[in-house]
Amino acid sequence: MKQASFNFQKYLSRCAGFLLMITGLNVYAGNLTASVDRDVLGLEETFTLVLRYDEQINATPDYELLRKDFDILNTQSGTQMSIINGNMEASTEWKIALAPKRIGKLLIPSFTIDGAISDAIEITIEGKSKSPKNTDNNVTVEVETSKDTSYVQEQIIVTLRLYTTVGLSGVDLQPLQVKDALVVNIDEKQYQTKINGRPGAVVETRYAVFPQQSGELIIPSMLYQVSVNSGQRDLWDRFYGNSQNNILRLRTDEQRINVLPAPASVNAGDWLPALNVSMSEHWSTSLDSLKIGEPITRSITIKADGLTAGQINPLQLAPIDGLTFYNDQAQTDDQKSANGVEGSRIETIAIVPTKAGHFTLPEIKLNWWDTQTNSIRTATLPAVSLTVGLGDMTQLAAPTNEVEEPTSVDINTDLSTIEPQQTVIQEKVPLWLYITNALALLVAAVFALRFWQTKRELSAIYATERDELNELNQKETEAWNNFKRTLADKKLTGLRKALINWAQVYWKNASITSLQAIAAQTQDSVLADELRKLDEAIFSAHNSAPDTEVLLQLLANLRKTKHKKTADNNKLQPLYRV
Repeated sequence: MKQASFNFQKYLSRCAGFLLMITGLNVYAGNLTASVDRDVLGLEETFTLVLRYDEQINATPDYELLRKDFDILNTQSGTQMSIINGNMEASTEWKIALAPKRIGKLLIPSFTIDGAISDAIEITIEGKSKSPKNTDNNVTVEVETSKDTSYVQEQIIVTLRLYTTVGLSGVDLQPLQVKDALVVNIDEKQYQTKINGRPGAVVETRYAVFPQQSGELIIPSMLYQVSVNSGQRDLWDRFYGNSQNNILRLRTDEQRINVLPAPASVNAGDWLPALNVSMSEHWSTSLDSLKIGEPITRSITIKADGLTAGQINPLQLAPIDGLTFYNDQAQTDDQKSANGVEGSRIETIAIVPTKAGHFTLPEIKLNWWDTQTNSIRTATLPAVSLTVGLGDMTQLAAPTNEVEEPTSVDINTDLSTIEPQQTVIQEKVPLWLYITNALALLVAAVFALRFWQTKRELSAIYATERDELNELNQKETEAWNNFKRTLADKKLTGLRKALINWAQVYWKNASITSLQAIAAQTQDSVLADELRKLDEAIFSAHNSAPDTEVLLQLLANLRKTKHKKTADNNKLQPLYRV
């Protein structure tokens, strides 16, 4: 019975270990993505499916479900390796050339590789394939624009197609250049089709054109120079053919597009004609633990579908008392997709609190023009509330220089101001002389006693002040030495913190929490400039660092002068002036 129980527990432990191993493999599985070069095509056309796994792996996808709706014409696989910021990254790709089997909405199924699953993709198959208007020639070209009328700066997709039913050994197309417009090359793809019942091929090139002025935009005629094989060679044998070639020069038709100015109801700064605009933000740390002097970074990403990154205007953020903003250089990027160009702009702002309390960053609004509905729309980021605390700063209490005033009569006080004693003198008895002498002796005794007591009190006060001064000098010296050590390490963030700590001890003021406060305390323009450079070197990466030698010399001179004045002011004055 014990042996059976032991075997059952051993079996359970192995099962648990196996489940944990499988779970761990799923957790660390790479990412698998699927994409196609075209999602709308004719029944007789072909397209390419690309599977990408973001790790190097020796595996092959299962194409069984894919064969239900598609014929697999060709497959290729390869591994790509790149080094980014010193880190090596590898990925594995599979390219599959496909031809649809029927008309309608077809679904490319999800694939699974090493626990990673790709998304399914819907493909629309139309009854007729694209074919040239003139099918009498073996090689023809055409041009197509997505719009006949557009607004200024709106994206226009220009598509050039070359159709051929014969083998080509070379295709040369001149670059597209449009006056008063920005031109972006989106992609070039090749696929097979049937032209007038004959097998053929299409070379399709697409551009995104952004007109910069209103009026008539002219898409010029484009020149193709094509080398045609004299013999019927393989359709895709386009280069290095051995047979004799014929050179053809083919031109597309010129296209004219009416470009409208921005509507009068839209402000010039709000003109962003796009398919879609969105905004998102990211904070470098939690907003629940903000402290004075400790920076936090806010990154705002603007994405515009149908615009380049250069067309996105910088954000204008209003200043807020108690918060200092440092804008870093914006990051821009253009991604190309089936819809054209998608531009993105990332604004990075370092925020340094200079006061404690509650602050509200206002809502950010970005107006844009929807080119699909021809209406103004607004992308927004909600308002953000910040609570800034004092943190763990040492509260340094400023020592008082007040000295308790003696309650007795000062030694230099005029005795005539003292209320006289009422004394009854009998004129017949000459005792006034004795009484006056007695009073004088009594007053002298009282003054002698208060002088001794005052001297003891002043000596005690002087000793206390001397001890406090020595303690403060020791703290200041330690803070100064720590600042110089940090200066030698050349770590700007630590240098800033050490400088603020020294300033709090040096001026006996715990409210100094920024380099701006130090500059205001010294009222030295040269020192203020070096402190500003230190802040910019920390929070704005493109600015130059301060001259640390100049900064050390300025602070050393300031410290030397302050110590001399403090020493002169703290000397105990003598009771009697000689």
